[in-house]
Amino acid sequence: MQITFDPALPVSQRREEISLAIAANPVVIVCGETGSGKTTQLPKILLEMGRPGRIGHTQPRRIAARSVVARIAEELKVELGGLVGYKVRFHEKVGPRSAIKLMTDGIL
Repeated sequence: MQITFDPALPVSQRREEISLAIAANPVVIVCGETGSGKTTQLPKILLEMGRPGRIGHTQPRRIAARSVVARIAEELKVELGGLVGYKVRFHEKVGPRSAIKLMTDGIL
């Protein structure tokens, strides 16, 4: 696994500030423009922080969940179903070592 962050994305540029907010608060709301990196970078920030438990990440549609999980797995250079998995209606690819789990809102 290799955690890297695209320096061009606003979420990556504020990674330290976001990490500190997450460490200090039970709930953190991150607002940003479309394409700012919220969907792909926030799970990697949490993974980098070493927080215990599984990182749950929801998307409203099955195709979005599968697309996002594929992108995160690609960025981390890991196989889908290992460190990064997903569960949508009728389909699941989550392993016992999956730290990030993408799912549709209905699965949550």
